[in-house]
Amino acid sequence: MRERGAHGFSMDVLAKEAGVARATVYEHFRSKHALLDELASSTSRSLTLDNQSKNIGDPLAALRDMLGAVCRHWSDVGETVRELRTLVAVTGSDASTDGIDPDYLRCLVEAIAESGQLRPRWSVDDAVDALAVITSHSTFERLRGTDARSPAQVETLLAKLAVVIISPSGVAPI
Repeated sequence: MRERGAHGFSMDVLAKEAGVARATVYEHFRSKHALLDELASSTSRSLTLDNQSKNIGDPLAALRDMLGAVCRHWSDVGETVRELRTLVAVTGSDASTDGIDPDYLRCLVEAIAESGQLRPRWSVDDAVDALAVITSHSTFERLRGTDARSPAQVETLLAKLAVVIISPSGVAPI
């Protein structure tokens, strides 16, 4: 795929590169489209940042750690995300091209709410959706921008955005 692109890729080429008969490839994938869909789904699963512990101690520290992990992750896998987006565009697949584990986001926001640090005007669902946008690869790319900000600089910007959701302990909400 990387060498030939989605249009230059064929089941015959795959069989030859894999050293198997063409029929063997078709035993596993009924068509080129099915194979590309599976490739997109598999790549999407591998890109999802889901290795976060569901056991959240200090929710603000967990949020800070997650923002740093997200920035490092997107910096490391940026080329793969771009390849996946191309693959999704060519195949029409519904594979997600950026995101982190939604269950972890929900656990994190619930912990923030339980600690009294979720701003009153935010529901848990709205805060989960906002953090999903804030931590997406698209947002990372946009904030990285033409100025080529470092992942650490993007992390600082993400933290500033996340403050809109959080009301620090002991501070009256705005």
